[in-house]
Amino acid sequence: FQRAMYSSFHSSRQRSSSIFALACALTVVVMAGMFLMRTEAGAPLQRGVTGIRITRGPGIRTIPSFGGISALRRGCSNANNRFLGVNAAFELPSLPWEKESLEPHMSSETVDYHYGKHHAAYINKLNDLVKGTDKESKSLTELILSEKGGIFNSAAQSYNHEFFWKCLSPNGGGEPTGAIAEAINRDFGSFEEFKKAYDAKAVGHFGSGWVWLVKDKDGKLSIMDTHDAENPLTAGLTPILTTDVWEHAYYIDYRNARPSYISDGWWNLVNWSFANENYSA
Repeated sequence: FQRAMYSSFHSSRQRSSSIFALACALTVVVMAGMFLMRTEAGAPLQRGVTGIRITRGPGIRTIPSFGGISALRRGCSNANNRFLGVNAAFELPSLPWEKESLEPHMSSETVDYHYGKHHAAYINKLNDLVKGTDKESKSLTELILSEKGGIFNSAAQSYNHEFFWKCLSPNGGGEPTGAIAEAINRDFGSFEEFKKAYDAKAVGHFGSGWVWLVKDKDGKLSIMDTHDAENPLTAGLTPILTTDVWEHAYYIDYRNARPSYISDGWWNLVNWSFANENYSA
């Protein structure tokens, strides 16, 4: 009789354990389903470690991080963004190259932080500032030419960074060819003289900002530096190339040695094909 009672008790406990396990599994499935429904409905998600936010419907969410950079890293096209439910006025654009491809002149860690944190922060801030206004439908260039204060700063820095990424190429560096080479020789005397003048602006710039190769309405080239978010568009000039000389652009790789960043980084990555496109436009 005791053995029968033990056997019955043991069987009941096994059945209880199985029922409990099944209940747990069903709970997980139901919660996952509710999570997905909230995601599709545009409810805010607050998880992730990069602080990269993108607008989706009525909410703001953080994209989960993988390897120190958000899901909006290289490889996420506009189609991917739509799949993720992105519905922001301004979106973080994809990089024009793989983040590791600029090494050893610029590390993937620098790209992760510069693109995935700094550039993304300007996009996020701009979306916050223009949300619910007619400025959501304007381009970055339109905002740069019409706005002041926070909107200008966020729009200009978004523009400046996107332009800067295109100025870099894993196949860049060396001396230019084509129309931009001819224009440089015409307006600076030689490529070496141009390079000396550009170095002087980049290394000598005080504080944060940008160094630009620009052309005026007559096609004449010149070099200018701008502070903080300032941009040559406001002076009626066409950007040809730019170098980011904010310290976050190079501190991971070169610490505070901006001259090394320019000589070992920038000049080995400069995208002369992009410069030719801008000069000829």
